[in-house]
Amino acid sequence: MLEKKLSKLIPISGLVIAFYSVQRYSSFPIGNTFIWWSIHILILVLFFLVVRYSTYSREELTALRFVKWYLLWNVFSIVRGVFVADIYWDYKGLLNMGMALLMPVVAYLAFDKNRVQDILAFFIRYALPLSVLVFPFLPVGAWGWYLFPVGMLMLFFPALSIRAKIMVLLITLIAGFGDLGTRSHVLKYSMPVVLILFFYTIRNFSLSVKVMKTAQRIMIIIPLLFFVLAFTGTFEIFKMNEYISGEYVEKRKNTEGEEVQEDLKADTRTFLYVEVLQSAEKYNYWLIGRSPARGNETFHFADFEEEITGRPERLRNEVGILNTFTWTGIIGVFLFFLVFYQASFLAVCRSNNIYIKLVGLFVAFRWVNAWIEDSQAFDMNSFVIWLMVGICLSPSFRAMKDAEIKLWLWGIFERKYYQKYKYYTQREFRSSSRKLELN
Repeated sequence: MLEKKLSKLIPISGLVIAFYSVQRYSSFPIGNTFIWWSIHILILVLFFLVVRYSTYSREELTALRFVKWYLLWNVFSIVRGVFVADIYWDYKGLLNMGMALLMPVVAYLAFDKNRVQDILAFFIRYALPLSVLVFPFLPVGAWGWYLFPVGMLMLFFPALSIRAKIMVLLITLIAGFGDLGTRSHVLKYSMPVVLILFFYTIRNFSLSVKVMKTAQRIMIIIPLLFFVLAFTGTFEIFKMNEYISGEYVEKRKNTEGEEVQEDLKADTRTFLYVEVLQSAEKYNYWLIGRSPARGNETFHFADFEEEITGRPERLRNEVGILNTFTWTGIIGVFLFFLVFYQASFLAVCRSNNIYIKLVGLFVAFRWVNAWIEDSQAFDMNSFVIWLMVGICLSPSFRAMKDAEIKLWLWGIFERKYYQKYKYYTQREFRSSSRKLELN
């Protein structure tokens, strides 16, 4: 089957995306813009072809409906961008950001348990050893961009073998805390650790499921609450220097290798919200956005942007939700919310195993994090986010028992268990096929 042949290329594409994710930080150049654009287009074509030739049940298609709507709205915004673009930089931005907005297709790929296992197994067996050749040319703070799949595996920590636990925990700590100045990585890699500690605390607690459901609801609601509080001037979460006394400074090296000091309490977000909202009000693109060909007007970065494009306009900000709003409007933000709400809700409230519930809580956290950073790009961060969204939505993942998850997980790290899991799933498939024939 064509779908099976194409699926074998997906793990390799994950390795390519990992390399691209760190090439901008590398002291040794890897490719150029044209080469990477060509590779990204080929990878997207591969993803869409695999989805096109895959078979989805009615239940699976129902679970994917919000992803489908969000993806279609992004496609509409990309097409609209062709007519909105005026200059070379608009078209260049449209291609770059447009490819990033097509990454939700990865959620479709994650519905196949074997495919996800293949992606993660390939990463552990090949991408991790190859990192030894890449990391010497990168600052420590950039390593996390390459290692996001390991951060995801941290959510399955209790089911790992002793050797795998040591490896995953060590890599997570290095990627997350090797450079405290990279605050985004501190958040992304520390949250799985927090969730695992949470798991060990409540696993024997009779109300543990209710606690997890409550945590999911809080994380879904809290960004909206903080936004309203900040908008009304009641409380601004990003102004930490007003609530925390003392100096918190981290010395780190930038991409040029120069040592710089960063204030860990510095507010680097509030002014971005102000600029984006003022730009939306000035040009009245609240509902459908400005398309990924255009950005928001900026005051703080005006000199830099005008020198490059001739306009005081910033195509992409560090905060993911602001980009979603600027490019796709309130409609895009609402569809984005529906995707993350449904994925986290189904995982936490409709799963037969604890591990997918933990993934669901992490997806809810990533919704929160989108209001802090998570800038869209065609990189490993986006790839893993949408992989986790697909896992949460997948009925087959949610139907698995803890023991099945453990066998599936061990197959990622050891070939003998990989073969056992393949045999188990083939036997399971044959059994279900016979049942269907009898019915």
